[in-house]
Amino acid sequence: MTQAARTADSMWTRLGRVVAESAPVVWFNDSVLHHPHITRGRGMAQDGWSRVLDICYPLIVLLRGTRRGAAQLGAWWKDAPKDKRRLQTVIALVCLIGVGLLKFGPLLLILAFLGAAAWLGRDTSRKGADPESPEHVGRLQAIYNGLVPYLQNGDDPDQHFKPGGGYRDAFTAWEFDEQDRLIRLRMDYSEYFRDGEADSRAKVERALEGKIGHANEYLYAWDEEGNHLDVRILPPLPDGIAAQPWPVADIEFVLGVTDPGSAGRLIPMLVADPEAGEDTLTPQAAAREEVPPGFKVAQLAPVIWRLGTPSTNPHLLLTGGPGTGKSTAVRSLLGQALARGHRIAVIDTDQTAEYGALAGRPNVLRITEEPADSLDLLDWFGLEIERRAEQARGVATTPDAGSDAAPELVSRPTDSAAPDADAQPDREATASGISDIERGQAAEPPLWLFVDDLPELCAAAARLGRPDPQDTLAVLARKARFARTTLVVTARVDQVAALRPALRNQLTSRIALGKVDPVTSTLLFGGTLELGGAQVMPQGRGYARIGSGPVIRLQTPYAPALALSAA
Repeated sequence: MTQAARTADSMWTRLGRVVAESAPVVWFNDSVLHHPHITRGRGMAQDGWSRVLDICYPLIVLLRGTRRGAAQLGAWWKDAPKDKRRLQTVIALVCLIGVGLLKFGPLLLILAFLGAAAWLGRDTSRKGADPESPEHVGRLQAIYNGLVPYLQNGDDPDQHFKPGGGYRDAFTAWEFDEQDRLIRLRMDYSEYFRDGEADSRAKVERALEGKIGHANEYLYAWDEEGNHLDVRILPPLPDGIAAQPWPVADIEFVLGVTDPGSAGRLIPMLVADPEAGEDTLTPQAAAREEVPPGFKVAQLAPVIWRLGTPSTNPHLLLTGGPGTGKSTAVRSLLGQALARGHRIAVIDTDQTAEYGALAGRPNVLRITEEPADSLDLLDWFGLEIERRAEQARGVATTPDAGSDAAPELVSRPTDSAAPDADAQPDREATASGISDIERGQAAEPPLWLFVDDLPELCAAAARLGRPDPQDTLAVLARKARFARTTLVVTARVDQVAALRPALRNQLTSRIALGKVDPVTSTLLFGGTLELGGAQVMPQGRGYARIGSGPVIRLQTPYAPALALSAA
């Protein structure tokens, strides 16, 4: 994937950058402006000035009150009629002189002056005003007004939401970031609101997204017991990350990146440098010591899928609509598996994922596109899992039995569905399998089966009069847990409901790319998503859940077909 070239800076911008990065300016900033003594002195001066203002605050109030009193007196003198002004002036002078002639008259006059000046000099700049800025008040009030049709209730004694109400009647906390963007909002709502119904919650969530912005992504936390809703506006995930060697353990596979708070650690990744003045291409998935041109290293949060022996979540279900990036996510996993010496087989009945680049690669057992060949590959896969399971359990077999069984396990797809180019890897796998069984050596490399667009394969099997492959896959997935075998199944998001529960329950690692409707999210993740996505999501953006863990955001890496054919 290429990145658009950055717009060239003007001459003055480049000149300013050169001056700012020149040695004399850098030395002056580091040695003079940021010198420890100067910095300490600047801090002491600011602290001293603050103390002087605190000490002199009463005097400041009196002076401000005197100034305001003089201004008001001048305005009265200017606006009052001449005759009335003379009469009121004479009366005021007589009263002042009379009070001054008393025993404690001068003291009373001084106290009256101080009291009046203090009263007039008090801080009235924020009296009755909202402490938030006018821009924030306008945005919060607009959000409140947009929620009134959905959350108002005449039986609510507190009237949190009502026409003509203020946002402080319902909003209890909010937060804006340094760029003046709303990043968090907490509100109370009526106890009569049907927050236990997905449709009611969805209407409120859509209203919030419409008022705050459809380009954002949201995390909703509904407190049904306390009648609170906490909304977090999530920062965008980095996109454009290419498939690359990931610094993780051998049993860990990177599905993509997520929010730092949703991952247990950060790892270095190559990302496109936005300040690069040239277009960037996807880096080849090969070990390198230097950062290639146009890229930089960033610490990002990975989504890790662990495949131990045995694994608690060894199989993956990947769903998404057209153009959401299912195939590129599968290619990313293919590249990681092949880089570690694992053996793979691919079923691509739909013939749209461009897996032809795998032809001739070591450890690639089969790539089938014809339905009959794909179904034969499933049969072989079942026999291979049985053999691996027996080997893992340490079942003793005679050399003759192993010699008779193992060729049949691997020769079936070779004879029925293979181009000549794929025959050699199968014969090598057969020989290796016989050797492992006869000699009782270490287990063979892990085996992967990728089934791209399973519903298409099911429809083709029905046309051929063959059994539904979902039954076979469900049995394979159940037995493969202890056979170092991984199953990856993809399906369109509108076809998830057609998958049989027996198979879906075995695919405990789930990824949904693109927009997910409530029905599909319930099937995949056990309930409606408490995550709100943008109307238009980048390719590879979606949600993931590993086993019984939480549903988290996911951005899968970009893996073109040419990366699979690279050495």
